[in-house]
Amino acid sequence: MGTASEGQVPDLKGHLLTQILPFWERHSIDRERGGFITHLARDGSVTDLSQKFLVMQTRMIYSFATGAALGGPQEWLTAADQGVLFFLRYFRDIQYDGWFHSVTSGGAPRDSSKRMYGHAFAAYALAEYGRIAHDDRALAAATHTWSLAENYLWDAEHEGVIETSNRAWKPADLTHTMGTHLHALEALLALSEVTSKARYSPRIRAICDLIVTHMADPERRCGLEKFRPDWTHDVQLSRNLVNYGHNLEAAWLLLRVHRTDDVPAYRDTAHDFLNYVLRFGLDTTHGGVFSHGPLDQPATQREKIWWVQTEALVAFLLAYLVFEDRRYWDAFQGVWDFCLRHLHDPEHGEWHASAEEDGTPRDTAKGSAWKAAYHITQACAYGHHYLSEITPPS
Repeated sequence: MGTASEGQVPDLKGHLLTQILPFWERHSIDRERGGFITHLARDGSVTDLSQKFLVMQTRMIYSFATGAALGGPQEWLTAADQGVLFFLRYFRDIQYDGWFHSVTSGGAPRDSSKRMYGHAFAAYALAEYGRIAHDDRALAAATHTWSLAENYLWDAEHEGVIETSNRAWKPADLTHTMGTHLHALEALLALSEVTSKARYSPRIRAICDLIVTHMADPERRCGLEKFRPDWTHDVQLSRNLVNYGHNLEAAWLLLRVHRTDDVPAYRDTAHDFLNYVLRFGLDTTHGGVFSHGPLDQPATQREKIWWVQTEALVAFLLAYLVFEDRRYWDAFQGVWDFCLRHLHDPEHGEWHASAEEDGTPRDTAKGSAWKAAYHITQACAYGHHYLSEITPPS
C-alpha cells in the first residue's frame, strides 16, 4: 500500500484486513495450548513462550473479533472464541475472583496480582466479543469484571481507580496514572454500548471529570501523567515529561463522550490537549508524533512509537469531525503517511514497534509484553468509521 494523497480517503479497513490481522492469524494462535502467543519477532517467529499476559490475551480477543465484524473471515471469530475459552478457563482466580495478571504458556498462575489495567481490558474485550459473537456468557463476564473493579479497585476517598492490589484484593499501589484511567474509560464506554448506558454513565462522567479537574495542567493546557493518592501531581514519577500518546488518547475519549453527552468542559480540554500535541509533539518535517517532551518545551524523546501513532490517527480524525479545523485533517494525513512509509512492514506484515525520528526502523519486534494487534485494530476500526462521516477538504 502506498502513501495517502491529497483529497484521498485512506483505506484503514483494508489495511487492517490485509496487512495487520493476517500476520496475527499466521503467527499468534497457540494451536497446541490455546490462547495467543504475543512475543513475536519481525518475521513472526516466537521470542518468548514463558507466559501469557492478561492484557495481551484480551487485546487479541478484541482484535480478532473486531476484524471479523469488519468483514474478515469467520476463522477470525473462531480465533477469538478459542481465546475466550482459554482466558475464562485459566485466568480466573477461583479462590478470590477476578483475573490473574499472567499465567504460564499452559495456563498455570504466574502473577496473581489484581491490576486495574488488566481488568479494564478484560471488561473491554469481553464486552466487544460478546456483542459481536452474541455470547451472553462473555457479556456476563464483562459486567462482572467491572463490578469487581468497582468494588475493589475504585478509590472511594479520592475518586479514581486503584492501580494494583494483591491476589486477595488488598490495595498495593494507591497512586494514580492517566493511562490506567483511560483504559478504564474505554471499558466503561464499551459496556455502556452493549448493556446499559444508565448503569455506567456515572463512572464515565467521573473519570472524564478527573481528567478535566486533576490530570489537565491549567497553565500549560496539557495532560499530566502520574499522581499521588490525593491527586497532587508527582513530578518525580512523571519525570516532568508530557506523554503525547496519552494526551491524544484522552482527547479522543473526551470527544467521544462529548459527542453523546454534550459537555463543553470535555470538548475544551480535548481541544487543549490536541493543540498541545500539535505544538510540541507533531513532527512536521518527517511526519508522525514524538514520544515525550518536557512541560511546555519541544520534544526530547523523539522516537516514533507505534501506539502513539494509532492514538493520533483516531484523535485527529474525531477532532476534525468535531472542530472542522483543517489542521487536524492535515495532521492525520501526515501521521498516516509516516506509518505507511516507515512503520508498516510490507515484507512480513504488521508494523514495527518504533522508528527513529527520520523513520529508520528502531525496534522491529511485532509482539511483546505490551505490543499485540489491539492498537492498530482499534485505530483502523474507529478511523474507518470516522472517515465514513468525512468529506476530505480540498
